[in-house]
Parts: sequence; C-alpha cells; structure tokens
Amino acid sequence: MKKNVLIICVVTLAILLAAIGLFLYNQKPQDLAKVSDSQIISLLNKNSDAKEYIQNHSDFKIQNKTILTKESIMAGRNGASFREVYQGLELQDNRYVLVNLINSTGDKGLIAAVDFETKTAPVAYGLLLLKANGQTTGTTTNK
Repeated sequence: MKKNVLIICVVTLAILLAAIGLFLYNQKPQDLAKVSDSQIISLLNKNSDAKEYIQNHSDFKIQNKTILTKESIMAGRNGASFREVYQGLELQDNRYVLVNLINSTGDKGLIAAVDFETKTAPVAYGLLLLKANGQTTGTTTNK
C-alpha cells in the first residue's frame, strides 16, 4: 500500500515538473533573428490580406525582414511613408518583424508586421511598385 502511494506521488510529481518545464520553455522569448521564412509565412496566412497576396502571387519571395524595436516603431509612425504599418503596434523590443514580400516581376508587393507574441500578422498592406527613372517607389493598395 505504501509502495503504491509512493509510486503515485513520484509519477504525479514528474508530470507536474514536466508541465512546469513546458510552460517555462514556451514563455522564453523567441530569438527573432532565427525565425524561418516558413514560420513567417504561416503567421502571414492568418491575415486575410496577406493570405490573399500569397495565394495570388505564388512566385513571391521575402525581400526583407526587419526586427522592430521601440525606436524603429516610433520612427516608422513618424516616417514619410507606410506609417499605417506601425500604427497600433505596442512599443516593445523583440516582438514584431516587419516583412516585405515581392512577386517575381517586381511590380506587386506586401508589407506586413508579424507579431510573435500573439502569433498573428495584425497589419498587412498590398503595394503597387512603380519604376520611374530606374527608381522603385511603392504605394499602399489595401489594409
């Protein structure tokens, strides 16, 4: 009888420690520099605009990934273009990655903020990329 109670206590303790360890592992901040393109695309697919872009432009590539800091979010809000992308983002370091997608012809793109705390893409804007005198400029087309 004592042996059975001891075994049950040990098993319960082991399960409890495993659960606590798993919880703490999931709470550890993710190194956004090591996030794969497939992880980013998976989160982008949770945003209807980004998902539509990905479906319509299967030839897209990730042109740029930028880890946002408090300072870069503030600078983006006050910047000359694409300020909408930064609106509503919390001022936190190591939470968001700004992603630029572009299709193979280079005339349509997407700019999105991916939130690795909530595992979502809260904002995504389609871009029409225009070339004039060898320079590329962008215009947002949707939210």
